Amino acid sequence: MAGAGATFIGVGLGRFAYIALLPIVIQAGWFTESEATYLSATTLLGYILGAPLSTWLIRFIPSEYVIRMAMLLCSLSYLLCAWDSLPIQWFYSWRFIAGASGAILMIVAPPFIMRRHISTKKSKVSGVIFSGLGLGVVLSGFIVPLLFVYGVNAIWLGVGFSGLLMTAITWRSWQVASESSASLYIDSSLTCLSQSKKITLIFISIAYAFDALGYLPHTLFWVDFIVRELDMPVHYGGLFWAVFGIGAIIGPLISGAVADRFGVQKTLVVVLLIKATAVLLPALNTHSLTLMVSAFFVGVGTPAVVSLVSSYTLENAGYELHTKAWGIMTFCFALSQALFGYFFVYFSLQLSSYIPLFIVGSIALMLASLCIYVSQSTRKSHPVKAAQ
Repeated sequence: MAGAGATFIGVGLGRFAYIALLPIVIQAGWFTESEATYLSATTLLGYILGAPLSTWLIRFIPSEYVIRMAMLLCSLSYLLCAWDSLPIQWFYSWRFIAGASGAILMIVAPPFIMRRHISTKKSKVSGVIFSGLGLGVVLSGFIVPLLFVYGVNAIWLGVGFSGLLMTAITWRSWQVASESSASLYIDSSLTCLSQSKKITLIFISIAYAFDALGYLPHTLFWVDFIVRELDMPVHYGGLFWAVFGIGAIIGPLISGAVADRFGVQKTLVVVLLIKATAVLLPALNTHSLTLMVSAFFVGVGTPAVVSLVSSYTLENAGYELHTKAWGIMTFCFALSQALFGYFFVYFSLQLSSYIPLFIVGSIALMLASLCIYVSQSTRKSHPVKAAQ
């Protein structure tokens, strides 16, 4: 529950709830189209800072306190943006903080939880943790259109209080007797790994960077594409975003069980190919059923890939170096996401349609699948030992 709560707030709300808000704040006149889209991209910049910051913080502060702080900041990033009279710099600042806090939660919380479970169940545990992302998307998909009738202010407040509620529910779960972040931070280098493991981790990093590019069209512009480009009502945008969220709840749970049976590497290759196909669908057909299938399977693939990459990283780096290696993976993801996110935002303002961006995203995901396919799993020759 605690791990799912962290991803629920850090990414489900902190990163993805704003996607449902995007066309609404434009239509309501809170921001111009340019301001609103660049606000979305600013979250990605914050994600870059959060990756190295998390590794630094857990050297000096117990992990449970770092996690709680990040959950509070993510929640406040919505509560403190509920007034349209505030300067645009205020909104940029809090979108940046939301991104940084989300990265901290994604890097610190999963290893914190996974260290306490046996290695044979790691993919299932990882799946449960990252299903929280989907819960946050589903919540935002439903409450954003519902609260819209009460004004944009009510949406900001509703999302913020949802985050605070989850923070309160999971608050005591992070307290582990005689456990501090010293157990998470290991003062050693990835250079101690074998050459085959290091090569595998490089391929995983490249694949994860391609994945960050590939999912951007759906996680930056999906609701805006539905509402403004396809001229559908706001509640349709919320519905299709909620479908994405339902897929995101199911995805890591199914992929975790499949990976424990057939292997993480094989499962990750297949999931990335499915995700690539789903991202391409809106470029081929914009029928409502096609859009729903696309939203669902990109939703399935989004947290499933994160969960599987985390497990594959653990498989090759081991428990002791998992947090450090996972931090590097997340930084590669964040850097790619922010860099291409700003490119996508820029080109979206120049293009008359989002369709070319879906095509680019699909190609990137195919390349990600290829990187994982050619990587060499070290699981059989170097089994991961359960944490003592």
